[in-house]
Amino acid sequence: MTKLPAVRQEQILAWLQKEKRITIETLAERLGVSIMTIHRDLDVLALAGQVEKVRGAAQISTRGIIGETAHQCSLCSMPVPLRTSFIINTTSGEKVYGCCPHCGLLLLERHPDTTLVLTRDFLYGRMVNAGDAYYLIDSDIAVCCAPSVLCFAGERDAQRFQQGFGGNVLDFEFARAHLISRHRGSE
Repeated sequence: MTKLPAVRQEQILAWLQKEKRITIETLAERLGVSIMTIHRDLDVLALAGQVEKVRGAAQISTRGIIGETAHQCSLCSMPVPLRTSFIINTTSGEKVYGCCPHCGLLLLERHPDTTLVLTRDFLYGRMVNAGDAYYLIDSDIAVCCAPSVLCFAGERDAQRFQQGFGGNVLDFEFARAHLISRHRGSE
């Protein structure tokens, strides 16, 4: 019963919502995949803050969204987690918040009058200049909006992450153009 990773991960989350804790062996049996495949799926879910791996089992994360702030995304109205935050400072002094680089890059269309644009490096959690960053689009890691967009301070980190989780590495301008093009194509 092998399924696509995203489908397996959704099923794992559904089971964990009901059962609270399930062994890795049980998940492998239910899904008809190897234990290593389950470990990879759980690693993706753990990285997104949705599950915790505990001694041969998995459970729903007790930590919730890591570092959630009181801000709301100006594009999709979701809470802005610190791990993926995107902040636009405008020339008028306004701060515009995006819940993730996907929303942040699209918000720049509405707010071209910027003085500073910052986002968080996905690996290390430090704030970086969004214009100098590299973006991994459409990877297997879906932490927020679709298509998934993760930010990296350096191209090498983005490429190494891409090797494990797929997607396309783009610089700031190409990432913006790509998202705008996709967004306009879906309207």
